Amino acid sequence: MRHFMSMSVYAGLMIGIAGLVYLRVGGLAGAVLFAFGLLSVVMCGAQLYTGKAGYLPYKESWRLIPMLLGNAVGCLAAAYIATYVATDALHSNLDAILTSRLAASWHGLVVTSIGTGMIMTLAVYGARKGHYLPLLFGVPVFIMCGLPHCVADAFYYGVALLFDKAEWSMLGAWAWAIVGNYIGCNLPRWFMGSKFEA
Repeated sequence: MRHFMSMSVYAGLMIGIAGLVYLRVGGLAGAVLFAFGLLSVVMCGAQLYTGKAGYLPYKESWRLIPMLLGNAVGCLAAAYIATYVATDALHSNLDAILTSRLAASWHGLVVTSIGTGMIMTLAVYGARKGHYLPLLFGVPVFIMCGLPHCVADAFYYGVALLFDKAEWSMLGAWAWAIVGNYIGCNLPRWFMGSKFEA
C-alpha cells in the first residue's frame, strides 16, 4: 500500500509539473510539452487516476479513491513549486482555465470530461501495445479542445489556492470532472468489449 500511495503522489507531481509548463508557456507549445507528464507516468508505471480508471476491474474501482487523493497531494506539491516560478503568463493562463471551468454547467463539465477520459485511456492503450504517438498527440488534443482533466485541474486549483484565487465552487467543478473522466476512461472497453485488452 505504501508503494501504491507513493506512486500515486508521484503521478500527481508529474502531471502537476506538466501543468506548470502549460501555464508558463501556454498555447499549442505548452500543450505539447504537457505530454511529458503522461509519458513519464506511463514510463514509470505510476498510479494516475485517468491512466487506471479504464483498466481496473470494476470490483477494484474503490482503489481509485486513494489513488486520486495521492494524485491531488502530488499536484499540490507541484502547485507549491509554481509559487516560485510564477510569471504574468502563468497568472493569465490560470485565470483563463479557472474562468472556463467555473462558468461551465455541471452537465457541461461531465460531457467535456468524458472526452478527456476517453483520450487518456486510448493513449495508454497505445503505449501498452508499444505505440507511444497516442501519448504525444492525445494530451495536446484534449488540452487544445479545452476538455477538463481532473488531475491537471487539481493542480490548477492548487495553484489558485496558493495565490488566493480559490473558490468553493472549484470543489464541485472538480467532482464533475472526476465523474466525467471515469465515464470516458471506460468507454473504450465498453465499446470494444472482448476486443479490449487490459
